[in-house]
Amino acid sequence: MALFSPILPLHEPLSIFTAIMGIVLISPFLFKLVKIPDVASFIIMGVLVGPYGLNILARDSSIELLGTVGLLYIMFMAGLELDPEKLKTSRKSSIVFGLATFIIPFILGLLVSKNILQLENQATVLVSIMFSTHTLVAYPIVRKLGVNRDVSVLTAIGGTIITDTLVLLILSIATQNFQGNTLGFEVLKLVLYFGIYTFLIFYFFPIIARWFFKHIKRDRPVHYLFLLFMVCISSFAAERIGTEPIIGAFMAGLALNRSIPKNSLLMHHVDFVGNILFIPVFLIGIGMLIDTRVLISGPYLWYVTSVLIATAFAGKWLAAFISQKMLKFSNIQRNLLFGLTSSHAAATIAIILIGYEKHIIDIAIFNATVFVILVSSLVASFITEKSGKRIVLNSSFTNETKHSERILVPISNPLNMANLIGIATCFQKLNQTEPVYVINILNENRSSRENILKIRESLETNVAEFNNLNETLKVITRVDLSISSGIIRAAKEYMATDIVFGWVEKSTTSQRLFGNIFDHLLTSQQTLYAINMNRNLTDFNKFVVHIPSNLEHEPSFVSIIQKLNKLPKPDDQLVFEIENWAELPNIKTTIPKKNKHKISFKTNGFGIPGNKPDEIHVLFLLRKQSVSYNLKNNTAVKELISKEGFNNQIIVVPGYE
Repeated sequence: MALFSPILPLHEPLSIFTAIMGIVLISPFLFKLVKIPDVASFIIMGVLVGPYGLNILARDSSIELLGTVGLLYIMFMAGLELDPEKLKTSRKSSIVFGLATFIIPFILGLLVSKNILQLENQATVLVSIMFSTHTLVAYPIVRKLGVNRDVSVLTAIGGTIITDTLVLLILSIATQNFQGNTLGFEVLKLVLYFGIYTFLIFYFFPIIARWFFKHIKRDRPVHYLFLLFMVCISSFAAERIGTEPIIGAFMAGLALNRSIPKNSLLMHHVDFVGNILFIPVFLIGIGMLIDTRVLISGPYLWYVTSVLIATAFAGKWLAAFISQKMLKFSNIQRNLLFGLTSSHAAATIAIILIGYEKHIIDIAIFNATVFVILVSSLVASFITEKSGKRIVLNSSFTNETKHSERILVPISNPLNMANLIGIATCFQKLNQTEPVYVINILNENRSSRENILKIRESLETNVAEFNNLNETLKVITRVDLSISSGIIRAAKEYMATDIVFGWVEKSTTSQRLFGNIFDHLLTSQQTLYAINMNRNLTDFNKFVVHIPSNLEHEPSFVSIIQKLNKLPKPDDQLVFEIENWAELPNIKTTIPKKNKHKISFKTNGFGIPGNKPDEIHVLFLLRKQSVSYNLKNNTAVKELISKEGFNNQIIVVPGYE
């Protein structure tokens, strides 16, 4: 029963769109307070505003249209994010695990669906392939931990390509209405058509994309529209041969992922539009389908939910366990493999929605699957983070940097940039061919061409004194509504590994201690150096670096220590205050034998440093989910730098690949 009538649900297009945009805007902020992921927040809001909740919105044709596009978009992005190149680097293990993580959950699902849940044949197959599929929801965690090159992670990525392709192929067969006497022929015809279709997509789509991006250079919106058009063509062709459109969207993503650089602005546009409109509306539509009356109708729903959750985890754990024995992985690698592949999201939502709309599964299975998605995503993130940290802590230390480095220096006032430029040029490697990128973001209404040229001229005038015969600095000026967003976008575009910027102490709450810009930069992956000095860099003769425990396991640790060793000047002192004395040998290996400092080491832990005018204190603020994250350390750093009159610090936030 609707709680509100007769004015609800909304019928006017503008009121419906306004309500949807309000939900998309507010939901992440509301549920972030209780640490509920965005995916879950949109589904929950869909339940609240849908016909079985407050009845604010009806699931009409407009919701269904945007939801259909959102479903295709999810599968397209899933294909884009999978890298077939990584399948080559771990081909054997990927094939073994890909088959295991498809077959074992599928067989277990058949047994449970038929014998315990008493489902019909078509529903049994659909629920079983739902157990086989998985989404790499927790992959960003292993990137932050720096273990994304571990063989178990590469195996999970390669296995995902294999199992998702098999799942979608079975889905196209399971949703057909074949007649019994022609079943074999129809399946054979479908497989033949699918093979031809796959060949054409993978052969022609990359060729067309390369030609289009090479010759059509007018503007990026045209490139984005081209991608949407290709997704629609692939989905339409898949539907015409008798498979589901989502298979076409997934194949389009796989075929085009080599044509779209992961750090490009085009990829940023794909993520932006999907995450801001299509995908949220789709998830809200999923929530609107959930019949809340079933939740209180009796114990059956909770029984089905318990069975599905237990089967989902059991199937993926058995697949990881058997693969571990065959591939000779360690127990920690097995747990990481299980954590990465135990989450059910994108393809699971697609499969279960198709089954529900075709009346293959009932509302109880549909609702229970939503709980599977929520629980598996949370558990997978927890297991992946725990196992990933154990792999990092058990790995041997390496004192070699793994990539070239680019330094970005945002400048707000060209007249006060000496310290930032000085530190950035010290950080730059002696043999580095890349310049230091100096950027100024204009977000005022005065961003006319004349004003931009004036700012750029001022920057270049101040930069000139730092340049030698070989140009070491490059000036960038751009306009953006948000300074922090402009910095992050520039860092992606120029593939910066480090950002050196200035900050001023704020008399605000601890949550906004560094101001909005610092808070937003924390969402990036670069190493951050926040500089707060009231004197020139060359006036200091002692640098005190406070090393928290496990910092040596951060991917950027070697780079950070080597950069700090390059700070001026020949007669100064570099003091390391180390929380864990066992990490001393690793720190020493990162320091060149011919270093420019008188170096000393102390073991008195973090302590409360003094505020001597000739000292700079280097403090570390650690990102959550990083291997060295320590709430006690972060709290101590924030309390310390908020003290009245405590100046001259460099706050370092370690980055990751």
